[in-house]
Amino acid sequence: MKIRFFLLGTEKHSSSERFTAELKEVFSDNLSDNGDVASYSSMKDATTDIAKAVEEAHTLVFIAECSQFGSVKQMLSKAFGFELTCDSTLLERACEEMQKNRDEEDYDFSVTHAFIAPNSRVFVLDDGLYAGFSVANGNQTIILLPYERERTSVLLSSQVIPYLNASYHTEIDSANVKKYYSGKLFEVLEEKNEKIAVANTSTASFFKEYISAEEKLSECVSFSPISEKRGDMAPVDYIVNLSVVASEFMNCRYGIAVSNAYYTGDSPESEKIVYLAVSNERETAVREIHSFKGEDIPSFLSRCCADLCVFIGDVIADDEAAQADYSVREKAAAKRYKAAISVVAAAIVAVAVFAFSYFYAHNYSISTWAENFMEWVFPAGNPFEGMFDRTAPGEDEMKENLENTADGEDVSGEASSSDAVNEASAEA
Repeated sequence: MKIRFFLLGTEKHSSSERFTAELKEVFSDNLSDNGDVASYSSMKDATTDIAKAVEEAHTLVFIAECSQFGSVKQMLSKAFGFELTCDSTLLERACEEMQKNRDEEDYDFSVTHAFIAPNSRVFVLDDGLYAGFSVANGNQTIILLPYERERTSVLLSSQVIPYLNASYHTEIDSANVKKYYSGKLFEVLEEKNEKIAVANTSTASFFKEYISAEEKLSECVSFSPISEKRGDMAPVDYIVNLSVVASEFMNCRYGIAVSNAYYTGDSPESEKIVYLAVSNERETAVREIHSFKGEDIPSFLSRCCADLCVFIGDVIADDEAAQADYSVREKAAAKRYKAAISVVAAAIVAVAVFAFSYFYAHNYSISTWAENFMEWVFPAGNPFEGMFDRTAPGEDEMKENLENTADGEDVSGEASSSDAVNEASAEA
C-alpha cells in the first residue's frame, strides 16, 4: 500500500522537521521516495501534486496546521465530493473543552471541530478538538489529521496505524518510532564521544526498554543503582537532584532523570505530567511533558521517552555551543591582553630611546637630569634634599682626611684604640 503525505502549513513550526523525519521512518515501507512526505504552505500550493498522487497512491494523508484545519476540511470535501456533517457527540465534547479553556463558550469555533465526513472513521482524542477522519474515495482512502506536534503523534500511534493495519492488512510498526529516536540519540552520543548516566526511577526501566531498539546505546548509556527518596522535595527539585546524583555516582558528564507520571487530579482520567532533567557540571535543564485527555500511560511514557532522546541531544548541542562561545571569548580576551602588553612595551622602549637620545645630544648625565627634573617639580626647593646623602666622604673630603692623618691629627674626633692603651699604661 503506497501512502502519500501532504503537510500543510506545518513548516512554520520548529518541530516540523523532526515530525517529517519520524513519518519517513515509521512509514518507510509504504513510501516510494522522500517526495512522498512533502510540505506545502497551503492546499493551493499542493494542488498539482495532489492531482498526481490521486493517480499513483492508495492512501492520501493530509496533515493540516490547526489554523488551516477547518478550511482544509472544506476544500477536501469539495475536491473529493463528500459532505461534512456535524457529529453531536463530538460537538458536546468540544463545547465542554472550550468552556474549560475560555471565559465564554465559543460555539461557532466548537462546531468546526465537530464536522466530519459521514460514515468515516474518526480520529480524535478525548477532548473532542480537531477531529480527523478517514473516508473512502473509490479505491482510495483519504485521511485528514490536525498538526499539533504531540497530538498528531498520539493519533498516529494509537489510532491511525492500528486502523491501517487492520483495514488494509499492512504491517506498519509504530515501534519504528523507538528505533528512530534511539538511533538519533546514539548518533549524538557517538559524534560527541559522550556517555550519559540515567537516574534510578520507576520510569527509567521504561526508558531502558525504549532505547533497547538501538543495541549500540548500551555502550554509552549507564543506569545508576542509587535510589533517592523524594521526601518533602517538589517533583522538579527531586528530578534535578536525581540527575546530578546519577552524573556524579556514575562519573559521567551528563546525568539524566525522568520522573514518574504525576496526576494533576484525583481521577485516573486527569492530566498527567512527567518531568525530564538533563544535568552537566554547570547546570540542569528541565522539561515537562503533559498528557492528553484519555491518553493511556504506555502511550504517554513512550512519547516522553521520544522527547527525552531529543532533549538530551539538544542539551548536548547547546552545551557544546556554550563551551565554544566561552573558548572564543577567552581567546579574544587573551589576544586583547597580549596586544595591550605589546603596546605598553613599545611605549616603554620608545621613551627609553628618546631619553637616551636626548641625554646623549645634550651631554647630560642621569644625575644632572634628575637635579633638573627636581628643580622643575619643586621650584621653591627640593624638600627631599639631604634625606638620601651618601655617608661615604667625597673626593675632596677624603683627600683632606688623608693629609690630616699624615700630620698625626685624629680626624675622627675620638681616641684611637692605641691611644687608649697608652693612656692606660701611663696612669698605671
